[in-house]
Amino acid sequence: MPDSQATDDTLAAPDELPPPSVSTEQVQLVDPPRAGQLATGWRIVTACLWVSVIVAFAAVWGTSAQLGLSTWWLGPRADPQNPIIRLLPFVAPLIVTIAAFNNVRRLAWIGIGASIVTAMIAVFDIGRVAQLAALELLIAGLALAVSIASVTGTYRPVEPIR
Repeated sequence: MPDSQATDDTLAAPDELPPPSVSTEQVQLVDPPRAGQLATGWRIVTACLWVSVIVAFAAVWGTSAQLGLSTWWLGPRADPQNPIIRLLPFVAPLIVTIAAFNNVRRLAWIGIGASIVTAMIAVFDIGRVAQLAALELLIAGLALAVSIASVTGTYRPVEPIR
């Protein structure tokens, strides 16, 4: 029995190797932020914002269908728009959402541009369905406000010390 205990102890306690000595200069696990990128918190807020814009425009679509009010990008039920035109309000928010997940530089400015595009889509509905146009403009305005605020979370280039 003493022999079997010796082999069990050997198997139970494997040889431990000392951890390799690696300095932080040699290994960098995360890329440092570059000038023009958003801070992590603002990037999360931006991604959530534009996903919310997509959901809000889906709600406008559903409301339009339920009430029988046709926005220009949906068209009337009897003669609906081309599927590409029907999905047009979702393109800019989807681009910004993908850009947020990929940590693209100048994301705040891309969001501002997408907000303006979203507002332009809403402007064409003012004469057709004023209530839905107001909702679309509200969505675009809120997205613009958050996008402008996210500029404050943009990393700036580091100036050399003199």
